[in-house]
Order: sequence, then structure tokens, then C-alpha cells
Amino acid sequence: MKDISESDINNNIPLVTQKDKNRNVIAGNVAIGGQDVVIMAGPCTVESKQQIFEIAKAVQEAGATMLRGGIFKPLTFPYGDPLGKPDAGTTVKNDIHSRPKVLPIHEMFKTAEKRLAYFKEAGEKYRLPIVSEIVYADSLSMMAKYVDMFQIGYRHMFNMDLIEALSTTDKPLLIKRHVGESLRSLLGVAEHFEARGKNNFAFCERGVSVPHTHNVNSRAILDIQAIPALKEYAPSVPVIIDPSHSTFKRNYVAPMSKAAIAAGADGLLIEVHHTPEAAWIDPLNAIGCDDFRLLLKDIEAISKIIR
Repeated sequence: MKDISESDINNNIPLVTQKDKNRNVIAGNVAIGGQDVVIMAGPCTVESKQQIFEIAKAVQEAGATMLRGGIFKPLTFPYGDPLGKPDAGTTVKNDIHSRPKVLPIHEMFKTAEKRLAYFKEAGEKYRLPIVSEIVYADSLSMMAKYVDMFQIGYRHMFNMDLIEALSTTDKPLLIKRHVGESLRSLLGVAEHFEARGKNNFAFCERGVSVPHTHNVNSRAILDIQAIPALKEYAPSVPVIIDPSHSTFKRNYVAPMSKAAIAAGADGLLIEVHHTPEAAWIDPLNAIGCDDFRLLLKDIEAISKIIR
């Protein structure tokens, strides 16, 4: 059953669906879900100090509210770098002895912390709170020293280790819906946090899986209807839209961003890169800094009309 019933509201998700709930979702000094549209922008992967500083400067000058960037990457296949760096083009042969070794987690954490440090430094220099995805529950204490908001990626929506760990932090959460899960399931995840006393979170819609996406490279299509639906069932929870991963095509990012704000979204999570075609991860959907600046002018105009 995927529809949200009255029985669900009364018995399964009574906390997250409260109509008069007072919910404060604040990342650093940014209130999410208030009068102002929140723009979280930055690269899919923090590649270097120079890269993140250059992008942070550009998005801040354009009007971004927060800086987003990936450190840990939950890859589809095991033979890439879990921190996002592409391999040198080595062909993986059907021979266990010739395959790249999976990076030990302790080595990964050491490299990740270095990137987190200059990610945080860039955010502080340009007065942008930072948001990044958490993949390993064991990394919580390390990441908490740097990030202002934890993102739960769509692959980890029902990761109970993360739910238990993140329920203990005072940092806000950005919960992404899996491409194959219903809003009922997303509300169920939120109720898991509510039941553990954690209520400073926002939802992120990043597209749903359908037979045809209009784009051969995309795995999802943006569900604009999720915005009013979530506002109906969980009105106190801010709704952020990810137009980058939901379209996987940079030419679609601006139209979908504008449509999302017009439909009542509280903010956007946008991949921005100073050289989009050379991005380590997701070069097809990252937009350039100039395009981002032009988009924010349109977003500002739309938000003045409807908010």
C-alpha cells in the first residue's frame, strides 16, 4: 500500500504529520522553511581546496544561502574511489588479482577529514553553512566537527544505523527520498526520527523512477507533485528540491528549479561547478557559475511573487 490513509496518520505517522508542530530547522545561521528560499549550491564532490574555494566564492556572490559538497560517495560499483576521485582509466579485468583494491575505511576517513577541513574553511570564509552526505554511521563524530547539516542520501533512506546515530546529534538533517519509495515511506523514515526525539529535519525530493525519463542518462524524473503533497501531510517539514540529480541534464536544471519554487518548495539543492564538464562526479548535470547566477535572478523574481 502506497497511499497515506487516515489510519496511517493516527497510528503510523502521528508525530511528523502534526499540523501545528513548531519545527526549527536551522543550519548554522540559516533558517530552513521560513519566508526566504534557501539555496544550497556547490559541487557534487569536494575535489580540492582550490576548487571548493573558487566555487564557494562564486555561489556566495550569486546569492546562495548554503554550500553543498560531497565527501563520501556511495558508488554504484566498487571499483571507483569512494571519495569521488575518478580512476586513471584502468580497465577492470575479469580477474580478482587485477582489480583495484577497495580502499580501507581508516585510510578513507583520513583523506575525507582533510577535505572536510577545507570544505568548512571555505564555508566560513564565504559565510555559508555547509551540508554534506553521511554514508557511514562511524563517521558521525568526525563529520560533526565540520558540517552544519547532514544529508541522508536516497540510497540510505532506511539505513537504521544512520537513523540511530543521527538521532543523537543536534545538527539538522536533509532526508532524500529514494527513487523507488512512496511519500508514505518517506514519512515513515521521518517518524523514526520523531519517535527518537529528533525533529529538526527537512525533506529532499530528488526524483522518482519511471519507465521513461526524457533523458537516456537519467534514472529519475522530478516529482513536482510531491511538494504540495508533503505540505499537505507534513506541513511543518521544509521541502527542498534537487533538480540536478532528478534530471541528470544541466539544460533541465534551471526550468525544474523555477517550477519547484513556483510550486511552493522551500529551497533547492543544486550542483554547481566552475568547470562542469570536468567535474569528478556527475559532469552531465552540474551547471556553471554564470548559469547559476542567472538562475538565481529568476528564482528571486519568482519567489517575490508567490511568497
